[in-house]
Amino acid sequence: MAINVGKANLVEQLELILSLRGSYPIVAIDTEFPGFIRDTPRNATEEERYTDVKHNVDNMHLIQLGVALFDEGGNTPWPGCCWQFNFSDFDPDVDASSPDSIELLIQSGHDFQQNRRHGIDAQRCAYLVCVKLFCQPHSSKYITFHGLYDVAFVIKMITRAPLPNTLNEFSDLVRIIFGQIYDLKYISRFCCGLRRGEIGLVGLSRLLDFEPVGIRHQAAYDSLLIGKLFNKMKQRRHNIEDDRSVSVLYGIENRCVENRRTRRIDRRGWPYPRRHRHPLAAMGWAA
Repeated sequence: MAINVGKANLVEQLELILSLRGSYPIVAIDTEFPGFIRDTPRNATEEERYTDVKHNVDNMHLIQLGVALFDEGGNTPWPGCCWQFNFSDFDPDVDASSPDSIELLIQSGHDFQQNRRHGIDAQRCAYLVCVKLFCQPHSSKYITFHGLYDVAFVIKMITRAPLPNTLNEFSDLVRIIFGQIYDLKYISRFCCGLRRGEIGLVGLSRLLDFEPVGIRHQAAYDSLLIGKLFNKMKQRRHNIEDDRSVSVLYGIENRCVENRRTRRIDRRGWPYPRRHRHPLAAMGWAA
């Protein structure tokens, strides 16, 4: 069963996760957010797509972050182990959102008013979440599915600032913050029998003969499913951890690949104790 995390048990659960990270270094993540206030055409360029991502993420609040931990064998600390961090920042009565998305989240069990009362203030807790979840040894791996928006919302929370103005800067931040991150939707493109990645998360689970457990559109259960599908793909001997897949997000894959080849980054000092020591300092970070 998913562990719901709010302001009352945030520190306790982050410490628990941190204590497990050495044995379970693979972190599957998923987010829930209020939909899209600007839609992106299918034929948009990667720069146009990022412009829309920045507009949506900068003008919306994160609702939920899901986390599930795995070891290299695909095992979790205990059966069904996953966490969902519920944030208090989103107010459906005043904040930007897509009505259809809000209705879908309500049908999936989200209680926005309870989140307002008992959830986590994303800005106030950003540093704590950052250090415990995303500032661990570089051997950690992060797994997403169609993770462009998931990653963008996490970056916004960690930096406590609008997303970078350019796609190049955003791509650099992905590598700085996450190190090794794998997007299953992009990886599926190279796997025989997975329809070149043009399927959703449930569709991928069906192709892999895996029955999802839990409630869809709850971030914890989706993160657990993402991690289990990652292991399922490895069991089927899909080559999903090669150099062409690391730090490449579906939707901006060409720029990610190009920047990984041509733009050098320095992850030393992350997390960093002094503002001037790290590239994120120029983007509004304050410990």
